[in-house]
Amino acid sequence: MGARRSYAVEQRLRLIDFLLQQYGHFNRAALVDYFGISVPQASADLSAYLELAPGNAEYDVRRKTYVRTDRFARVYP
Repeated sequence: MGARRSYAVEQRLRLIDFLLQQYGHFNRAALVDYFGISVPQASADLSAYLELAPGNAEYDVRRKTYVRTDRFARVYP
């Protein structure tokens, strides 16, 4: 799974994975609101998730959110 991540980062990546699976979309605000982190930290977490699971989500400019793709596969079962 690559570089070792802190427990806090792992939990944020798990939330991204869960939101994509359950609701089909998520945005940075979900991480900021839920975990009380900064927007730059949420962006870094998003980048880490997209690196970990390329093809799981893509940005929908119209909706201003990341949406699940047809190639989605859970990273965290």
